[in-house]
Amino acid sequence: MTVSRRLTGTLISATGIVLTLTHATHIITHDKPPLAMVIGAGVPLTISWIIIYAGYWITQQHNRAQTNKRLLVWTALGGLAIGGLVGTITVHQYLAGDVPHDAEFQLATAVTGGVLAGFLAGIYNTEVHHRSRRLEALQTATAEFVTESEKEAVCERVVQFAKNELNASLAGAWLYNESRNVLEPVAATDDSEKTFETAPTYTPDDNLSWNAYTNGEICVYDDVHNHPDRHNPDTVIRSELIVPLGEHGVMNIGSRTPDMFDAVDVVTARVLASVTESVLDRVEREEKLREQRQELEQQNNRLEEFASIVSHDLRNPLSVAEGYLELAKEDCDSDSLNHIEDAHTRMNTLITDMLHLARAGQTIDDTTHLSLKDAVEAAWSMVETPSTAALTTTPGTGEFTVVGDESRVRQLFENLFRNAIEHAGEDVKVTVGVLDNGDGFYIADDGPGIPDEDRDRVFDSGYTTIEDGSGLGLVTVQRIVDAHNWNVTVTDSNDGGARFEIKVGT
Repeated sequence: MTVSRRLTGTLISATGIVLTLTHATHIITHDKPPLAMVIGAGVPLTISWIIIYAGYWITQQHNRAQTNKRLLVWTALGGLAIGGLVGTITVHQYLAGDVPHDAEFQLATAVTGGVLAGFLAGIYNTEVHHRSRRLEALQTATAEFVTESEKEAVCERVVQFAKNELNASLAGAWLYNESRNVLEPVAATDDSEKTFETAPTYTPDDNLSWNAYTNGEICVYDDVHNHPDRHNPDTVIRSELIVPLGEHGVMNIGSRTPDMFDAVDVVTARVLASVTESVLDRVEREEKLREQRQELEQQNNRLEEFASIVSHDLRNPLSVAEGYLELAKEDCDSDSLNHIEDAHTRMNTLITDMLHLARAGQTIDDTTHLSLKDAVEAAWSMVETPSTAALTTTPGTGEFTVVGDESRVRQLFENLFRNAIEHAGEDVKVTVGVLDNGDGFYIADDGPGIPDEDRDRVFDSGYTTIEDGSGLGLVTVQRIVDAHNWNVTVTDSNDGGARFEIKVGT
């Protein structure tokens, strides 16, 4: 059964009118001392007037049909409960032969008090129910918001919630456009789109929405027409809630009726804004991550293209040159040919180093748990090491694992081992171990070390202290470290050589 506010208010006021006539009759027809008349008839008469006004007040509210029904039931139950109790006492007195001469007026007084008590209890009950239902609706809405991946979709959800839960058919959302320094409309209810041909774009000029956005405070207007700073002087909106959504924008919730929004609506709007701001923050972070991922993918593609060019377009003509060099050696014996062969070897080294450098900086997609000791030994076996060079791993290295790309982790060790051999000589002693706090590992040698003033430059492209060095070995190490989100620093080893510390976290 649908109960309108008009029907609810009419029934309650009608009850008050009947009770008013009853108490007025009591005053007119009964002769009692003044104090007794005030208490027995005057007070109930005043309460009955309050009941009449309560009925009128209901007709001015914008309650749902379910709320009206709940108020009507509580009011009726209050009158029946108290009236029934007094009626039971009256019946008992009648059966005992001792019925008061004004028993009907006593019953009317009881019903009057019961009706008012029931009405007030109904107001309280509907308020509690209203808050509880709003909380459930917010929880449901939050679960829906978090599934969205675009800001516009989030705003559509929020606007729909405002329409359904706040009885606001005129609602919309605006997001801040930093490049234009304006609030642009992104979502609106169907009624808003029909009512306003074009949603406004808010600028820093003096208007209510921009002020709320910059102040970061919810603004409640019982009648917008009373405010000189309204955006549209002829707007159909009367009452309005302007709800900031953090740095993202604002939501406007309006009604054609003045005094539409109560305290529960304001609290709901505040919670809704907080939830929406958090969701928009998350969506913005995800958008930035997607952009970064796309940039990294593009970078990987460019690096792969570069590696392909280096591998194919440079190696092929170099192979042709090496073939002709071999033919030339068969025809003549000249030191110049040996110099050409050295240049070819140098070019091959540079090409190999550039390929490693290009691929080292690519993003890491597939990782695995690697034993530090296994990775070290595998890398050492791939490096052309003199028989006099020695590798030592400290206790605990075998149990330590890192999460990374197996190929590039080995390449990292290979480059550091080559660097140690090139700078410390053929009898170099290399030590690999775990850092004291367990958040990474180190590679140390007993060579001449790296001067303090050069430690910030060793990872620069082209930096080398060897005549025929490419200057790309340590740059490749830095790229591999960066691709894993690790950190590398250079210091002195216990033997006075170089020590590279790589922190991988835990």
